[in-house]
Amino acid sequence: MKTYYILFILTMSLLWTACGGNPTAEKADPSKLTDLAEAKKMLKEKRDELRKVKGDIALIEAFIEEKDPSAKKEKIVPVTTTPIIQKTFQHFVQVQGNVATAQDPAVASSETGGRLIEMTVKQGDYVKQGDLIAKVDLESIRKSIEELEKSMELARDIYSRQKNLWEKNIGSEVQYLQAKNQVESLEKTKERMEFELTKANVYAPASGHVENVMVKAGEMAGPGSPIVQILNSSSLKVVAAVPEIYLGKVKRGRKVKIEFPAINTEQQASITMLGRMINPTNRTFEVEASLANKGGLLKPNLLATMYIEDYRLENAIVLSDEFILQDVSGDNYVMVVENGKAVRKNITVGKSYMNESVVESGLSGQEIVIAQGSRQANEGDKVKVLTDTGAVAQNSSTDSESGSNNQ
Repeated sequence: MKTYYILFILTMSLLWTACGGNPTAEKADPSKLTDLAEAKKMLKEKRDELRKVKGDIALIEAFIEEKDPSAKKEKIVPVTTTPIIQKTFQHFVQVQGNVATAQDPAVASSETGGRLIEMTVKQGDYVKQGDLIAKVDLESIRKSIEELEKSMELARDIYSRQKNLWEKNIGSEVQYLQAKNQVESLEKTKERMEFELTKANVYAPASGHVENVMVKAGEMAGPGSPIVQILNSSSLKVVAAVPEIYLGKVKRGRKVKIEFPAINTEQQASITMLGRMINPTNRTFEVEASLANKGGLLKPNLLATMYIEDYRLENAIVLSDEFILQDVSGDNYVMVVENGKAVRKNITVGKSYMNESVVESGLSGQEIVIAQGSRQANEGDKVKVLTDTGAVAQNSSTDSESGSNNQ
């Protein structure tokens, strides 16, 4: 009772000082202000008075709590909670790569030189293996064959005459053999020239799209020089350079996720090839993964991001990083609810990925973790659970095969 009496006297004293007890109170009436400087002065005085009143109130409350413990206000912290989820934790390493064709571009070329008299394709056309690409003018060979045939008529006639004479034992054997050899030689020459005529047509060596046309109709094409380049974009691969520290963790046949940021798409792929050497410049080795190109959306040299799993832990206790706190000593901990109170649990944090971390020790997996309000709750504070967030905050799946930089 004495405590409340003291509080009453002190409060009345403050009111008297602020109102009637101050002889200058009439001058401090805000409703009678007429001057800016006076208003600023009055504002400063009122703020000083307010600070003094707040300080006095704090002293009074402290005195009351000391003398009357039952008057102390119990602290109750509103929080939300989430259960701990145990699941498979996966960690991925992210590497940059490029899309490339699974096969090198094919080149259609003429086996013989000549002027192109016809071009049957243009850039962007799709051709199948064996389709006609171009025709080379070999008219000179045809004329040579015509001249050769006339020479062959004469050679056959001479040979026929020499043969008849030889059979009648007239003439020399040398003349007979020379005539025979002349005919056979001309026949071989004609056979070779007719074969050259078959090289007038240029055919596609592989199926794909015409990526580049090097020689146009009317232009000269040299023997073996490329006429068109054919690219098979239906069979593609991603080529990426992986740091050598992951050499033992990347296996042929392992599934990887490939993202294509430019076209905002992704797909699963399998590693088909591991490089056999380490690049001494950047200490990486080459990795290839085959791709499907349905619809032809992927293009060679398109930038890609490859995610390779380098760590996996089954039945791991995984928490969102926002629930994990750290004290001034650098120790990690979480706040949990036990018997309606906040309890601190020191933990050891392992691998982190996609804003989630593995808790290696400190939790059994049965705790209820404080989600929101953990920074306001101290050890032993009573808590009021507003809502239970359940597994919502935990569903940003570590085992969803999407990635960011490894930590």
